[in-house]
Amino acid sequence: MTYQEFKQHIVTGLQQEFPPATRISIQDIIKNNDIHLDGLTVFTEGCNISPTIYLNYYYSQYEKGRPLPEIYRDIRNAYQENSPSINIDISFFTIYSKVKSRIVFKLINYQRNRELLKNVPYFRFLDLAIVFHCLAKTDETGTATILIQNRHLSLWDITKDDLYALAMANTPKLLPYDLRNMTDVLKELLWEDQCVPGEFSSQEVFPMYLLSNRRKLHGSVCMLYPNLLSDFSRRLGCDLYLLPSSIHEVLIIPANQNGTYEELSDMVREVNATQLSGEEILSDHVYYFSRETGKLTL
Repeated sequence: MTYQEFKQHIVTGLQQEFPPATRISIQDIIKNNDIHLDGLTVFTEGCNISPTIYLNYYYSQYEKGRPLPEIYRDIRNAYQENSPSINIDISFFTIYSKVKSRIVFKLINYQRNRELLKNVPYFRFLDLAIVFHCLAKTDETGTATILIQNRHLSLWDITKDDLYALAMANTPKLLPYDLRNMTDVLKELLWEDQCVPGEFSSQEVFPMYLLSNRRKLHGSVCMLYPNLLSDFSRRLGCDLYLLPSSIHEVLIIPANQNGTYEELSDMVREVNATQLSGEEILSDHVYYFSRETGKLTL
């Protein structure tokens, strides 16, 4: 079965389980780093939102021999488990006074997202780009964001600088940082010990730290939070290496530890090539934070 036939089979099968007015479609979704995926959505009558289910993964499973009925059942269950029970009113997005307190930023790779950056306001930062989102929802069920595009600046009558100022103030408050010693992280993973988010560990036996936000979603942007790196480098009494382990987090290593810049760069490139999906990659480069200048550089 070809991929096109596979997609049609899934749509036809799902359509039989919903009322005739249900709209089931597959769209080309452009993810981070210009990754194109086929996203299936199901809009029932009276509902304006739907979970997006990406079919590319399921087809690769089919090619590896996974039975089609089992794949279909997984897709159907994925929709049912994530189907919203109510509509989301996004009319607030047209009103600047209701949006400005929700504007946040995130970091993406500049070169890998050149097409996206043609349509969105952004700032260059090292080999990265700072882009902006509206935080539409964040609770125990997850986080929903809306990408801010160039046309929204005209709609709201604001500038890129206005966006940046709002995001710099909002993001640390709405998405607080979480900075922990890797020892604590490993304990949590292996023994499920409870660690207090946002606190520096008192037992720094492992000279590596994990920086993200408490949502663990696009937490690499925390390295832009005011004074965070300055305060931490002063606390450790040394400069810092920052390893972009993914778009969601960065590793921090004291610059007085063993290990050269080249070795750390090789580590980042190997992780990107072998451990991350294409859309999770932030950068192949290691960053250096200087206590003296208070600046982050390549």
